[in-house]
Amino acid sequence: MKRLGAMVIAVGLLVLSGCNSSSEEPAATPSPTTTPTLAKPVELDYLASVLVDDGVGRALVSDWTGQKVRVIDSTGDELWSADAFINDEGGGTEAYSAGDTVIVHDYSGTTTAYSWSDGSEVWSFEIPDSPSNCHLGEGFASQTTGTSPILGDDDLIILSYSGMLEDEGCDPTSEAGNAMVFALDPATGKEAWPGLSIGTDGETFGGTALHISPDRMTGVLSWQEGSDSVVSRISLEDGRHTSVPITKARAIDDTGVDHYDVYPTTEPAALLYLYVSEDPDDPMSSAVSRIAKLSMPEGLEVSDAATLTPIDEPGEVSLEDTFDPVCASELQFTSAGKPACLQAQLFASAVKYQGSNGSPNGWFADAPETAVDSFGFPGGPQSVPVDAGDRALLIVPGVDSAVMALDAATGETVWTAGRPAASPPESGMSPTWGGQGALPDLGLVGVTDSKKTIFFEADTGKLVDEHKAGDYAQLSSGHRFLVVADEETSTMWAVVDA
Repeated sequence: MKRLGAMVIAVGLLVLSGCNSSSEEPAATPSPTTTPTLAKPVELDYLASVLVDDGVGRALVSDWTGQKVRVIDSTGDELWSADAFINDEGGGTEAYSAGDTVIVHDYSGTTTAYSWSDGSEVWSFEIPDSPSNCHLGEGFASQTTGTSPILGDDDLIILSYSGMLEDEGCDPTSEAGNAMVFALDPATGKEAWPGLSIGTDGETFGGTALHISPDRMTGVLSWQEGSDSVVSRISLEDGRHTSVPITKARAIDDTGVDHYDVYPTTEPAALLYLYVSEDPDDPMSSAVSRIAKLSMPEGLEVSDAATLTPIDEPGEVSLEDTFDPVCASELQFTSAGKPACLQAQLFASAVKYQGSNGSPNGWFADAPETAVDSFGFPGGPQSVPVDAGDRALLIVPGVDSAVMALDAATGETVWTAGRPAASPPESGMSPTWGGQGALPDLGLVGVTDSKKTIFFEADTGKLVDEHKAGDYAQLSSGHRFLVVADEETSTMWAVVDA
């Protein structure tokens, strides 16, 4: 069910033709043109979140209350729906668009492609699984080698194990060990290269284990085998791999480590090592993470074996603790494919934004206290970088403004807009930052904050339009759809060609 709102925003150029005062030369017939336009807002009678759209006029949205995914058109009409697992922290289902199909991964152990038009099943891939397996199928997360959930011809879907060992009495997935990584061809659902496993002595730390490099060519996997700490580099083109022990280099965190993670950067030999160092005498020590720069040589011998097996630790591996600004978090990409990384970092006397464009060297920028509650945790508000000319911008809560745009490469403030929200005296709390999204065909940024959903020009921050929103409304967006979910209903905007 849906209800239409009251306003249309048109963004584009007025095309003029046939302007000629001569009676001897008739006016030229104008060519048919279309202009991308933001349609009237539509009310949906369920709690919706955009998972992906097809870039034309259909979107797959999640319905948490109904535990379904629904395909809707630009008017909000439902085309079809399917059952899916949707959890209450904004995760539980990931989706990708590949031509005429939409691919859904919902942590059930099965990845399924449906026809965009009618919901018929095109293909299905089931992770090898049994109840006694050490790595259960529902523990696999998905990501893509592309820079957008709207996949290109050569993009693959990567499934990687994100859980931890089930128990000591569990069974390996196969003779190769415990399944760790699969690569799927989005067109067929078949494996693009043979799946990879870690041995039965291998362990993971939980959470996203495989991080993909900014050029989307290499996956970096952190794990442990016995007493050895290991980092595997996997070519996402053919699955060939090298697994490098870093045990000796890790003397830097010799107080004992709860977990560690390794992120690739724009420089293949320079990685970022994020770790939590546990002090037995300090129960709060595991809540504080630290960063080191990990240098790992290139050109090491690669293998096409089904099992990731550590080589001898090269002498060139080194770790150096750093307090320089770096960003060790998942990369996000603009519509044009520019990478950006953002974290909120709490220091003893200040809060800072910490970011980069995927480089091993990042930047700090001043941040409000509310930033800590808005970035860097599962199920948090959506944050996506936006294109502004040849720059990627990060849209964040401002210090002396409601919103500010930071250059992802430098941290420079490009524009600011609005006043910071005042805390209501009866609660002492500011309205919640509900996230931001982009509508690149219009050059617009959408922000939900302080009981409003506001649209700005992405490159200047000029206010275009605003609408009321609830205290705890959450924004999500795709390429041509933007949805703001309130307590029981949602408001949807779609880009249409007028």
